[in-house]
Amino acid sequence: MRKQRHIVSRLIFPILLMFMAVSLYAQDSNIDNNVVSFKKRELNTGFVFDVTREREELVSDYTRFEEERNLLNGKFRFQNLFWNLQDYKQERLNLSLELGPFGGFGDVIDSSNVESIVADQNFYGIRTAANIDYLYRYYYDTKSFTFFDVNAWGRYDLFNQNLDGTSTDSLGVVSPVDESNGKDRLRYGLNAKVGWGTGRLSPMNHLMTAHYLLEKYYPGRLFSDYEIAQFAQIIAGIKNNRDYKVGHALDKEMAEVVEFVRKTFVLASPESMGAEWGFGEFEPRFQGNKFEIGPHFKYYNQEPDFLYGGFVQYNNAKYVNVNWNRNISAGIVYERYTRQEWGPIEGGISNTNNSQDWVTAEIDLGWSYYPNLETQFDFGLRYMPGVQISSFDDFSSISHNVIPHVGYFTQLNAKSRLKLDFAWRISNDDQFMSSGPEFSISFYRSKY
Repeated sequence: MRKQRHIVSRLIFPILLMFMAVSLYAQDSNIDNNVVSFKKRELNTGFVFDVTREREELVSDYTRFEEERNLLNGKFRFQNLFWNLQDYKQERLNLSLELGPFGGFGDVIDSSNVESIVADQNFYGIRTAANIDYLYRYYYDTKSFTFFDVNAWGRYDLFNQNLDGTSTDSLGVVSPVDESNGKDRLRYGLNAKVGWGTGRLSPMNHLMTAHYLLEKYYPGRLFSDYEIAQFAQIIAGIKNNRDYKVGHALDKEMAEVVEFVRKTFVLASPESMGAEWGFGEFEPRFQGNKFEIGPHFKYYNQEPDFLYGGFVQYNNAKYVNVNWNRNISAGIVYERYTRQEWGPIEGGISNTNNSQDWVTAEIDLGWSYYPNLETQFDFGLRYMPGVQISSFDDFSSISHNVIPHVGYFTQLNAKSRLKLDFAWRISNDDQFMSSGPEFSISFYRSKY
């Protein structure tokens, strides 16, 4: 019993301290704004080049397969993005299809009772991938909500693999391995969670646009928060009513903006303002606090194939001013995997359930900087500790994982976009993730 209490204290107390630290730092902004709705659909088509690392491990009582691959991937992506953030619901859809060549290098361990192969590998081929992510959050009062979030994905690789290593048979005889094989690989999965929560992250995009335009083009005039909110509602009405199928005319939209400014503020609109109206198309920029809790499960077509458990998540976003946003998130996830194992007993064969538990946490502190309506810089640091629990008497040491990350997004014109993301995964034992860099660059055109 003392040992159990000791284990609980080692797991729970650091987690409580983590949430207390985040809550103290994440104080509410003093800005008081009405909810400005945000509704947008984007159809994006373009090219993506990324560098990442993948790892697979499958271990049984008699076999072990472990593979690490460093990938270079170039692909064409079609993406359908949709946001509908209202006062009574928040909805998000992300659907993407990808196709393109990939290649890379890594190592393979494939062992059994018959032989053990340890080899370096290089490979090249074609990858197709599809992903759909849908979130729906329903507010049954101003702060309380229920939600569900479903993500389904699939990936099919057709590739040639070259191995260079050694094979050791059951007698200890070592022989070289130098072979090239054509292979295919199908991977797919489903992640789902439901739950309850309190709080709200409100989109600030239209307020930012209103604030930016008024400050830049009328520097001698002081606008009240109410006047800025009025202008933001007009901008929201124009942008929320766009139809991506027929497009939109920037000059007609700008005429509505000019008319509002002239009638409401009794001000003339500079001609140069129209040049910036086609920008400001960022993903939602939030303000507020949100807390969520609930069950979740994950399915993957490789072991561990079915995970289930629960999670708690806290998010705080602060709209500091037109140029800056600060974002904090902290979450804890508990997962369990149960596998049936068959074994001989006296008088026959029996099966037992063998369970494996994981507890992971994640703290992410980041900032976003918007120098104008065209460009966004992101930078932050993510800390992800984790522990594996076989039982109260058998659990691993805490794995510490840190990920510094930066991002860059710019609108080259009203339709063309450029996006770069870079992260470096640092792990003390590679138990929950592989160490190494991740980089991606995207160039695409957006229809909205």
